[in-house]
Amino acid sequence: MIAVIGAGASGLVGAIAAARKGAKVCIYEKNSKIGRKILATGNGRCNITNQNIELSNFHGQQPFFVNSSIKRFNTFTCKDFFTELGIEMVEGQKGRLYPKSLQSSSVVELLVYECKRLGVTFYLDSEVTNITKKGEGFCLHVNEKSLHVNKVLVATGGLAMPSLGSCDSGYTFAKNFGHDIVPTHASLVQLVCKEDLKAIGGVKVEGMIEVLENGQSISSASGDILFTNYGISGSAVLDISRVAGHALLHNRALHVKIDLLPEYSKEQLKNLLKKRQKNSHGKSVALWLDGFINSKLASFIAKELPKKSADELNIKDITKLVYALKNFQLKVTDTKGYKTAEVTAGGVSVDQINAQTLESKLQRGLYFSGEVLDIDADCGGYNLHWAWASGYCAGNEIVK
Repeated sequence: MIAVIGAGASGLVGAIAAARKGAKVCIYEKNSKIGRKILATGNGRCNITNQNIELSNFHGQQPFFVNSSIKRFNTFTCKDFFTELGIEMVEGQKGRLYPKSLQSSSVVELLVYECKRLGVTFYLDSEVTNITKKGEGFCLHVNEKSLHVNKVLVATGGLAMPSLGSCDSGYTFAKNFGHDIVPTHASLVQLVCKEDLKAIGGVKVEGMIEVLENGQSISSASGDILFTNYGISGSAVLDISRVAGHALLHNRALHVKIDLLPEYSKEQLKNLLKKRQKNSHGKSVALWLDGFINSKLASFIAKELPKKSADELNIKDITKLVYALKNFQLKVTDTKGYKTAEVTAGGVSVDQINAQTLESKLQRGLYFSGEVLDIDADCGGYNLHWAWASGYCAGNEIVK
């Protein structure tokens, strides 16, 4: 008997892989529903994977740990796996692949159907509170009962999205068997800023953002940047949030620098603004910028300039305006935390996990897969791909 703890992405694929090899598999899930986080991914459309899976998309203290899994379960393997379940895929922006139905529910329903077809047994509302070694196998403590199983796959996920039932049980199980836990923090998450941004709340730009630690750039990304009442969000912000969160975890001084108009060099922007001055006709700076950038943003930036009309701005004023547009700096004080994070960075140290099999090096018969491990990835289907890939490899190996 193989016990899979967690009916999420990694646990479901792990169970299918093991059951296809003829194993008897039971899945224990503390929630009343299966695949709750899968249902929430891709804004309810389920970003299954990406056309371009590379090692550089994965992070952790030892990101190369994923190599074996993503080679065995690459994009083509992933497509074949889901096609066999009955899911056709369609490509979105930046290589993202979705079910053609554009419904996360399709993915969950077909994974569950395959599990049941293969004889996998689901135990919902069944919280595993402890795992202990017993003879050649393990004893699971579930809802105040004790159950004996031969092998265990821990696929409990991380701490992100607690409203969907995430918890730290996987880390506890690992620690009980002597595993080290890399300190965790929220990733793919919004950032909280010191400045009052209510005046530009809701404004979205296509820009470039850099993370500055003690004035030095440590990460950058391009894409959507959304200003909010608390700080910043958007795809580019999520992309740099892992690095920002790690720096905050170590109490480092952190700022972000936003280029609001990355399509222009500083010199090009200066020349364009000087050209626009010819048609300013006594307009305020805010009104003069309106039509070139968002009106709320124009008013926000104009506050930093001298109280002049646009045609009164001298070259020094124009240079200051260019700097403000291409070096919009904010002090980052926190992230929005696990409540809104898409994934957890940190987790069970992969030093003590066999990269080929996903089996614990400290306890035979104990396996780990998915987000519970110290592996996280970029936005764009990469985290789900890691869940599928690690579950697939663990499921195939656990039956040997």
